[in-house]
Parts: sequence; structure tokens; C-alpha cells
Amino acid sequence: MLRAVAWAGILAVCMPLARAASPADEIEVLRARIVEQRARLDAQERQLREQQSRLAEQERLLDDLARRTAGAPTATSPAAAAPVASAAAAAKEPAPPVAAVDAAPGSEREPIRARFEGVRITVGGSVRTTMTTTTARMQPDATPFIVLPSVPGVREGTTKLDARLSSLVINVQGARLGDFQLGAGVFAYLFDGNLFSGKYGVYPGMAYVDATDGRWRFAAGLLMDVFSPRIPTMVDSMSAFAGSGNPGNSFKPQLRVERLVPIGSDRLRLQAALADALPSNIQPATLASTENTGVPNIEARIAYASGQPRGNGAWVPWPAWELGLSTASGQFRTFSTGGAFAPYETRLSGVALEGALRIGRQFGLQGELYDGSALGPYLGAVFQTVGPTRQAIRSRGGWGEAAWWWTRTLHSHAGFGIDRANAADLAGTGFASNRTTFVNLFWDPSPMTTLAVELTHRRTVYGSGLDANGYALMLSSELRF
Repeated sequence: MLRAVAWAGILAVCMPLARAASPADEIEVLRARIVEQRARLDAQERQLREQQSRLAEQERLLDDLARRTAGAPTATSPAAAAPVASAAAAAKEPAPPVAAVDAAPGSEREPIRARFEGVRITVGGSVRTTMTTTTARMQPDATPFIVLPSVPGVREGTTKLDARLSSLVINVQGARLGDFQLGAGVFAYLFDGNLFSGKYGVYPGMAYVDATDGRWRFAAGLLMDVFSPRIPTMVDSMSAFAGSGNPGNSFKPQLRVERLVPIGSDRLRLQAALADALPSNIQPATLASTENTGVPNIEARIAYASGQPRGNGAWVPWPAWELGLSTASGQFRTFSTGGAFAPYETRLSGVALEGALRIGRQFGLQGELYDGSALGPYLGAVFQTVGPTRQAIRSRGGWGEAAWWWTRTLHSHAGFGIDRANAADLAGTGFASNRTTFVNLFWDPSPMTTLAVELTHRRTVYGSGLDANGYALMLSSELRF
């Protein structure tokens, strides 16, 4: 613990701290930027049209003057001709097909040029570095999910400096198809596709195309789960209670449809998706050898939100209250390539209840409860799917978070999450339960930078009865662009 305190003191002086926004949040920010940029471009096009109209009127007046002077040449001084000529050139030269990245007011930035006319591209992301010091061995060491058993004779604790949570976001605005705006998005992290490996790479968390008219949205590609989408506000935003009571928040190829129904200042959101059965970014060694049966998973969600985020001058970025219910169902087959046992199929099912509440200007609560079976692909059941008795591993769990905004730019969050697997389904193997408790502090000195620190305690109980626990101190720095 002394080492963790020492690292905290050193890094508090030597390195900035930050928080990564969730992929969905970053995509929404980029969507807002695209709308704002399009409004600016439309305004510029209107100005060019007005300028061209004035130039045409000036040319008509000059022609009239020339005719009235019986063909005498009309003199125009070089000083007067120069701005007219440049304005005419500006009015007649079409604007290139671009999608500019937003610049600060009064500054200029070279636009990103698209390959096709009418396509606009916004590029963003973050450069993020974390340092994690633990009192026990955890997996993975940079973004811990579980605590590993102690090894006799091996000193506990690790320190890891990591930049895998840096991200790149590309948002594309295409043509309009009737009332629908066509678009696409890509969100990538710098890990190799398996969170448990701890290796660097490029993993496309999201890569999709969509069409929306503000109320309907149709999307296809790699997207986050419709099932149980809420996420706690943690510095360790990658683990974020995965395997500790927070299913969902994994990435799967899917076909999705959404319907937004405004009700005054409130909003009713309906979502449904056909999703690929197994994710590729969670591959712990404890998962049984399973694969999909060719039938996609079915996910659905209904959520009602009252009030706007930060409404009535609140600092908490949540609606006044929100309540949601989601489900998921699917099917797997399990087999042995060596013929050690006969193949069999397993049903996946899950239901999750989520909610959030904003109290006054500075305080908020949010959380989820879930129940289901074979939810390893959705980061439930401590990542487990099928037990040694060929029984789908049943599990239940949940998490809760309390948030307090000290100022508009300084806020703290504390929470607890737990996953419990059915002991009878484990038959003395795997993970019986996994729990995480956290408290953190964020400081946002600017819209593009956040400084933060987080202390967590994790406890993993194995099916054999083995109990492992430990603390982790995470320091992080992030610059968003």
C-alpha cells in the first residue's frame, strides 16, 4: 500500500490525469460537431450566393452605364477592381467537398477533404495514458477485471504504465436520402482485440453505417450491445464493472433499428437488434469452447427519460430521471474437436433493469440489476457461459453509483458492483463471484482535458472456494481532439 501512495504522490506532480469518454459519448459529440459544422457551411454557401447576386447586379449596372455613355469605355481604378474580381472568383468557385474538423472560434484549420463530393468527415479521439499500481496480481494488469490467486513465494502487486485506452473516432456524414441522413462511424482502441491479453494493436470497437431522420435510426455493423447499455463513471472505463455486475457494453456485429418518440421535454426510446452471438474482444481462458448456431441473438430495449441532461442549470449530465428495461436471447453449441464428449446446445437469456436519478444541481444516482444464463458473451456471469456439467451458467448481479459535482469541472463518483454465478452450475470450477468497489475524482480543466484518480478494491471468489482480493490505484491522463 505504501508503494501505491508513493506512486500517487509522484504522478500527482509529474503527469496529468484524465478520463476517457465512452464510445457512444464520443460518437454523440462528433455528431453534434457535424451538425454545427454543416450549419456553418450552409451559412457560408448562403453568403456566397448573396455575394454572387450582388456581383451580378453590379455587372448589370456597369452595362447600363456603358450603354448610356454611347459605348464609351467605363474606367475602373485598380484599387476598386481588385476586390470586385476577387469576390467574383470566390462566388463562382465551388466549395470543395469537405468535412472540416471544428476549430476554435477565430482560428483556421485545413479541412479534411473527402473522396466524394457531399461527404463530410470528422476525425476525433483521445491520447490516453494510465498508470495502475496494485497490491495483488490482477488480470489484465492495466485494466483489471479479476484478482488472481496468490502464488507461494511470489511477491504480490504490480505497476503498469499503459496507453492502450487511447482511441480514434472517425464520423462520416454522407448524402441525404429523402428525410434520412446517411452516415458511418469507426471507433478504435489500441489493444489487440482481446482485453485479457494486455497486448497492443488496433481494435475496431465500432464500425457501422446508419441512416437517421432524428426519430428513426437504422444501423448495420459493429456496435455496442442494445442489452444493458448503461455504464458507471469510472477512470477505469474499459473494465467498468464488466464481470462485476455490469453485462452489456461489448461490441458485436448487428442489424439495429431505433425509434425516438419525443413527449414534450421527455423521450421514449425503443431499440431492437439482431446481433452476432459471440464477441471477439473478451476471450478469457475459462470460457468453454462454444460457437453460435447460425441464429443471431435478439436484443431489445425500452427506455424513458424525463428532462434534458444538465436541465434547470444542473451540473450532473443526466436527465432528471431515466428508467430502462432490456432483454437478450440466443443459442450456442458446444463440442470437442477430439470427440471427448457429444456436442450439445445451450440457451442464452438475460433481462436487465436500469435507472438514473438527478437530485438537485449536484447529486446523481444510477445503476442496473440483471438476471440470466450463459451471459459470458455479454460480460455477465464473470465471463462464463457453460459449466462442466453442460449446464448454462446462471447468474445475477448489479451495480450502483453515487455522483457528486463539487463544481462544474470537479466531480467524484463512488460505486459497487457484484456478479454471482450459480454454484451448482460450476461444480467446483470457474468463478463463483466477482465484486468491485471504487471511488474517484475527476477534474476537467478544459473541454479537451480531464485529470483523474481512482482507488478500487476487487474481490474474486473461485468455485473451489479460493478467495483473492486486492486494491488498485489508477492514475490517467487524456487529451481529446
